[in-house]
Formats: sequence, C-alpha cells, structure tokens
Amino acid sequence: MRSLLHDRTANTIVISAAAMLPLLAMIGGGVDASRYYMAAARMQAACDAGALAARRAMITDEFTTEHRDTGLNFYDQNFSQGMFGITGDTRTYTSDGDGVVTGTASGTLPTSIMGAFGFESFSLAVSCTAEINISNSDIMFVLDVTGSMASCPDGSNCGSGPGSKIVALREAVMNFYDTVEDATSDSAQIRYGIVPYSQQANVGFSLPQEHMAASHTYQSRVARFRENFIPGNDVEIGDELVQSDQWEWLPRSLSNFGTSSTSNYRFRTSGDSARSQAQDFCWNTLPGTYTVDGWTWEVFSGTQYYEGVWSGGGSNNRGGCAGRVRKSKIATADDVIEDRVEVVWQDYVYCPVDTDDTTPCDVDNPADSPAGWESVDLSTLYTNNTIELPTGDQGAMQTHTWDGCVEEPSTVLADSYSPIPAAAHDLNINLVPTTEEQRWKPALRNAIWERTDGGGRTTNWLYQTWNESKPGYTCPREAFRLTEIPRSGLQAYVDSLNASGNTYHDIGMLWGARFISPNGLFAAENNSAPNGDAISRHIVFMTDGAQVNNIENYSNHGVEWWDRRITGDGNSGREFNRRAARLQAICRAARQENITVWVVAFGTTLTQNLIDCASPGRAFQANDSETLTARFQEIAQKIAALRLTS
Repeated sequence: MRSLLHDRTANTIVISAAAMLPLLAMIGGGVDASRYYMAAARMQAACDAGALAARRAMITDEFTTEHRDTGLNFYDQNFSQGMFGITGDTRTYTSDGDGVVTGTASGTLPTSIMGAFGFESFSLAVSCTAEINISNSDIMFVLDVTGSMASCPDGSNCGSGPGSKIVALREAVMNFYDTVEDATSDSAQIRYGIVPYSQQANVGFSLPQEHMAASHTYQSRVARFRENFIPGNDVEIGDELVQSDQWEWLPRSLSNFGTSSTSNYRFRTSGDSARSQAQDFCWNTLPGTYTVDGWTWEVFSGTQYYEGVWSGGGSNNRGGCAGRVRKSKIATADDVIEDRVEVVWQDYVYCPVDTDDTTPCDVDNPADSPAGWESVDLSTLYTNNTIELPTGDQGAMQTHTWDGCVEEPSTVLADSYSPIPAAAHDLNINLVPTTEEQRWKPALRNAIWERTDGGGRTTNWLYQTWNESKPGYTCPREAFRLTEIPRSGLQAYVDSLNASGNTYHDIGMLWGARFISPNGLFAAENNSAPNGDAISRHIVFMTDGAQVNNIENYSNHGVEWWDRRITGDGNSGREFNRRAARLQAICRAARQENITVWVVAFGTTLTQNLIDCASPGRAFQANDSETLTARFQEIAQKIAALRLTS
C-alpha cells in the first residue's frame, strides 16, 4: 500500500477527473446566468413595449380591454411564448384610472447545466409603467371661424347651434386642453394662444402703439362744397316794406288773421238772421288795420260777400268774404340783408384719401368748410380706439371706433414667395417695424367705400350725391397671445367664437406664426421658459373650407380691387393663387423656426396646399365632430412626451 500511495503514475487523469466537478459548476453557472439575464432583459423590453403601446392607444385616461389587448400583442411580438424555453409565462396590463399603464410579466426559466447540481429552474418577474408627460410647450391654435362654420359637417344648415362645426370646434379645443393638461408635469410651462381668422385677424390690440402707423391711405370719400352768392335786398332802416297789396279771402273772426285753415274762412249762407249777421261782419266790421306777425294789415272798405265759395263741409257755411289787403311794415335792422357768400354741400368725391393730406382728393374744399381730412392724425386713435373723420352725411364729423383688425405693412407683388422677398414686410413673421411702411394700420370699416358707376367697378374718382356700397368686412373675435390660461378662461373664449366671413388662410397662419415665433415682435416672452428647459412649439391650424377670397372684401390688405396690394391689377384669380403661395411661404417660415405645424381639415377636402403647409405627417382630415375631437386628442398626445416611468 505504501508503494501504491507513493506511485505517481497516471496522477494527471485522476486530478483532471476530480477537477471536472468544480469546472462544470462554474461554466454551468455562467451559461445559465447569461440565459437568465438575457431572458429577463428581453421580458422587460417586451413589458415596456406593451405598456408604451397600450398608453399610446388611449385617447383619454380610460383604459379598456382593447387597450390591454394592444399591450399584450406588443408584448407577444417581442417575447413569444416559449422563448428561451420559459414555461408558465404570464403577462397583463392594467391602469390606475389616471392615465398610468402598469404591466407585469413572469415565467419559469429551466436551467441547462445547473440542474446537475440541484438548480432546475429560475423564476422571472418584471414590471413596467408608462405614462404621457409633457414639458414646456407653446401651443397656438389658428382657427377658421368663417361663415361655413355655422353649418353642420355634412353641409346642412345648423345655424351655429348644436351639431354645427363651430360647436364641434369649441368641444375639440377643450378636449385638447384637457388631454395636454392631464399629461403636464408640475414644473412645466404650458401656454396657449388662439388666432380666429376669416378675412381678417383681430390682432391690433396686441401690438405696441409704436408699431402702429401715424397715417394711412383709405378708400374713402370727401365731401365737396360750393360757394353760392346771395345778394342783399337793398333795404335801409326806415324804409317802408310792402309785402303784398291784393284781394284775398278774409276770416270770419278778427282773431283768425294769418291762419290757413279753410274752416276759419267759411261764412254763413242760410238762415235770414245768421246770414244777415255774416254779411254785416264782412261789410262793416272787417275793414280796418291789424298787426299780424309784425306786419301791418290794412283791410280797405268795399269788402264783398259771396255765396258758394267753398265746397264740402256744412252746406249752410259755404259763403266767403274778400277784400283788398295791404301788408306793410317799417324796416328795422333785422330786415336789412347784406350781400353774402354761402358755402353749401355739393356732392362726395369717392377716392383714396390720405390722412396726412398727401393726395389731391381734398381739392375743392374751401377754407371755411367743415374740418377735412387734413386735420386728422391717426395717432389720436390709439388713446381710446376712436377717431373723428368727416365721413358723415354731407361731410359731417363721424366717430369711428377701431375694432382691432389691421391692414398689413407694405409687400411685394410676386407669383412665388420662395424665398420671401426682403421688402415683403407683410410676410415677415419676425417683423419688428422701424419705418412707417413697416407699421400696421388700423382697419376703419365705416370709413371705406367701393366705387362703382354705370359700367361697374372703377378705379377713377367718383362724384356722387349718394352713398356708395360698402365692401364685405368681417373682424372676428380678438386673438390672444400665448398665456397660461385657466380652463374656465379658455372655455369662455371659445364659447364666444362666431362664424362669419370668407376664408383667408394666409392671414390666420401669418398671425399664428408671429404670436408663437421665438424671434421677432414677441421674442422677449417666447424664447425661454422660467425653468430654463427647452420649449416645444406647435401651431394647430384648423379649417373647414377651401380658400375663398373676394376682391371686394376689406381684408388686411385693404380692398383688393382698389388697393391692389396683392395682385397689382385686381384680378380675382391672381389674388387666389398668390394668397395660396403666401400661405406656403408663411408655413415654411414657421417650420424654419422649429415650429411644428399641424393641419386639420374639418368637413372638407384635405387639399395639397394644406398638406404642404403642415410639417411632414402632421396633416389630418375629420369629416364629423367625433373625428375632429379624436384628431385634436391625437395631436395633443403626440405633442406630449410618452415615457416609461418604471
């Protein structure tokens, strides 16, 4: 035995055999541990994917079976049954009712090597939570409130009542607000602004006064006056003035001289005594001298009584008395009339009128006529939003109240605005005026007239004694800039929106972009948030109709047929095409400011012009009220940041 114990032959084999057990445990532990971590990681990823998918599918905080199945389907696509040999796997998704989706998954992973050491399986269990959360966001609604919004989505007449598109719009905006607010973190700043638009946008009261013009040319009118020479009467004090000396009918009572009623001149013709008294009064009493209205009336003797003078009335009182009457007086200072010149209204000149008197439309106004346009200074308007102009009846001064709509700065006539010409100030969403031509002008609807003669519209001056027609005009509800508005305030605002006017998409988008841009007029309040985090910016542009323009509308470029700031010639087709091109230019400018543009066509075709305006993949169509609400909620969810919280 001693020899055997000290025999070292074949020791390596024995040692190797003995070493196999610890090596097997070490390698097996590594392999099965790797399988465990791979399976757990894959299960966790599948859980996360399902939670995110389920939460994304939820329009509101309500969690349904459909949402749960969406989560399960996403889980199964990422972690198929039996993967890694797992058995008894389970998975489920639930919600806490406040928009937080929670998922759990579990299963048993059999070991491959460690079973030899008594470790036959591992238990796997994962959980995940997903919710929508939003950080700093600026959201600008640009809302079509044109006349067609009073109808139902199917085109029938709803009269702005229940079922109408304007009512659906109000509900969709509020649902959008609720969706975003429910997903907002406590530290985030969420601001809203709204630009309702039709053929105007009511933005003037949001503009600093220094950016409003001091003068402007309006398509208006000026009253013309003429001088009439009125000669005196060559009368001197003390002269005898004779008004008349003639035969005329006399009254039956001394108190009725100077009256005009026929009944006061009817004398008795029947009844001997009554007739005799009437004759005696005519022949003997009436002759004499009387004072009537400052004049001396002398009735001469020889008055005559007549029968059958008057018709109608009582047949017994148809007699009359006539005589010679001389009416005279001695002239006083009140009767002396000097030669004089009188200024009287003649007609209106309908023409472009400039408040700084740089146009000749004020010609023929004599120096002593009522106050003219030359006395008007637009800067007085901005004190109380009223201004006095001589546009009333026969040139009378008339109070004009500014409603907040504006005319745009100068522009450039072009068929394409890519790129936007530098001198097209009205298309500059970051314009900060430094010159008069860059400033905005108040729209004065009651100071504006068209000019039409027998041949229709004319660019010539018109001389008329009547009121010309007024252009079509609609100034919608005043827009408001970005602000952290409470729900009650937003509800009250959208409830006040009314449907009227034509559809000028470029006007609405222009002011939506100006209000939200981090540069330009409102840069100081738009370019940063109190918490210092980045701001995501979104324009939600909703329209229920195709672009509709009219060259006789008073828009933010004046009255196109006469002002010709878009077309140069008043052509309606050219205005349509150029305004469509202007919309694209404004949308591009907004997107270049890193503003996401969302477009929703409600109850109308989603035109290519609207699709091209939107950011890629951000154009939608809604044919009924329910779909509009769903679209708005979908946009709200996409604006919010979907994230895993555990």
